[in-house]
Amino acid sequence: MEPVAPSGSPVRHPVRLRLDDGQRALQAELRAFLAASIPDEFRRTVANPDYLPRDAHERAVAFCRELHARGWFVPHWPAEHEGGGRPIIEQVIIREELAYAGAPLVNSNGTNMLAPVLFQSGTPEQQAQHLGPIARSEVMWAQGYSESEAGSDLAALRMTAVRDGDHYVLNGHKTWTSNGRLADWIFVLVRTDPDVKPQAGISFLLVDMRTPGITMRPIRSMTGYPTFAEEFFDDVRVPVEHRVGAEHDGWRVAKALLNAERTNITRAAQAQRFYDELVEWLHAQEGTRLDLRRDPLVREQLAYLAERIAVGRALSYRIAHLQAAGALTPALASLSKLFWSSFAFEIKDVGTRILGPGGLLMPGDADALVDGHFAEGLLLGLLHQIGGGTNEVQRNVIGEAGLGLPREPRA
Repeated sequence: MEPVAPSGSPVRHPVRLRLDDGQRALQAELRAFLAASIPDEFRRTVANPDYLPRDAHERAVAFCRELHARGWFVPHWPAEHEGGGRPIIEQVIIREELAYAGAPLVNSNGTNMLAPVLFQSGTPEQQAQHLGPIARSEVMWAQGYSESEAGSDLAALRMTAVRDGDHYVLNGHKTWTSNGRLADWIFVLVRTDPDVKPQAGISFLLVDMRTPGITMRPIRSMTGYPTFAEEFFDDVRVPVEHRVGAEHDGWRVAKALLNAERTNITRAAQAQRFYDELVEWLHAQEGTRLDLRRDPLVREQLAYLAERIAVGRALSYRIAHLQAAGALTPALASLSKLFWSSFAFEIKDVGTRILGPGGLLMPGDADALVDGHFAEGLLLGLLHQIGGGTNEVQRNVIGEAGLGLPREPRA
């Protein structure tokens, strides 16, 4: 049986899917399209196109619209909402191929995070208003969770939403907002009842970024990109009809969203791509002073990375299966997040050490090795250990929800 990752990579993948003839045909069609269609500017960077200059973002949007026309942009959505309506194994094939090829996919906050929430908890009107524009890459979404004093401890958020007739009036500050710089809308967690325990007084709102009273400021990351943004809300009026789920039930909605984003199928394919690039570079050094293929330490490190990728891919397949069956537990979702957040940094760290000084140069530098992928990926790997819930938070969830260990007392 053929592995899902593209053929021609220097390592035979031990973890594979059993594909029938139709699935192999889909895989071959995808590979041919991606080989011919991905703009070179995106092949040379590992950054999310939402982080790049607006003109590059707009070219990525055009690419995603072509994917949508072929039914490949949101293959996990039902067909009645402009999705691919594909079975789970075809979803995995498409998402792995896109990730391995470096396809510039925009608006993951909308496609992979908000959309599952709307399918589960949104009203028919909310679904009709928002899902189609997300599928067509017409409306970009940001995630408004973190605040200055509420990141890992998200329940400590302070941004308020006070009911005033058929509107909420929002006041407060959000920061480290994913895709905040380019977003048209933002989904936010807000405090609608300050007099109950923290998790019980939170609501989930959808907010048009053009609403009066919102001020956005970009935040530049270590990579040099304005990866995040912060927003200030001053008496921002949001219709009550833009609330997802019941009032004060936002914590449950938010937890469902986090589970939806933690399949990590794409992380497995991206890790394989980094690994294959590293091995291909080593083979290309044959006969030069940089030929490290017989170095025992290098060989041991490569074997270790190959083993970790295989384990991670198997974990991602299991989670995708459980997610499709509606049986994914919070502890297993956190285990996947912890594994890939840690390994995303580890593989780039090992790669830059093998590549040497040239591996630490960023994309665009004439002397950068492997297009600067490992240097840029190393910096972004630090982000993954914090964003979406820190590694420490994931360990707490695994210990408490998965292993039944007692909650650590607060200081």
